[in-house]
Amino acid sequence: MSSDQDYAAFLEKANEDPSQGAAQSSSATSNKPGQFRTTQQGVTVPAPILEALDKGDAFYISDADEPFDPVALQWDEAGEGLPDEEEFANLIQHWDPKNAEVQILDPYDWDSHGKYGGVIEAVREAGQGNDVRVYRVVRDGTRVEYFVVTTEGKGKGAKLVGVKALAVES
Repeated sequence: MSSDQDYAAFLEKANEDPSQGAAQSSSATSNKPGQFRTTQQGVTVPAPILEALDKGDAFYISDADEPFDPVALQWDEAGEGLPDEEEFANLIQHWDPKNAEVQILDPYDWDSHGKYGGVIEAVREAGQGNDVRVYRVVRDGTRVEYFVVTTEGKGKGAKLVGVKALAVES
């Protein structure tokens, strides 16, 4: 093989898609540090949430100004309603649920200036009036994720639905 052919082979190898042949990962199944599960296959996002996100102005304002993403997870609420901090960490597949930094906030305390009323109301509508909570989950030193969620349904067939956004808080 000539050096030109060697170089061409090298360039071809360098330009290959690094994910080629690897299993595709998504937020639905990811459990890598820094990434939380937000959806599950077969769990649909309620229409009121999709409509709120489709308006194009559903962004969480922080140092990053990130859009809200839908949340739809299976949740056997067993008559208890919303999960506690550790249950929530398990649900989103936090890499260390027992030591996760999860804080539960009231939606109106979290949105004291009324910037996210449309998002909160869409989540409340999706849960048909069920309680809405905000879970603040620390990813690392400056990044946190806010999950604004409610339950849809009861018992084993229930879902945890809502939105989440990444915030950079410096």
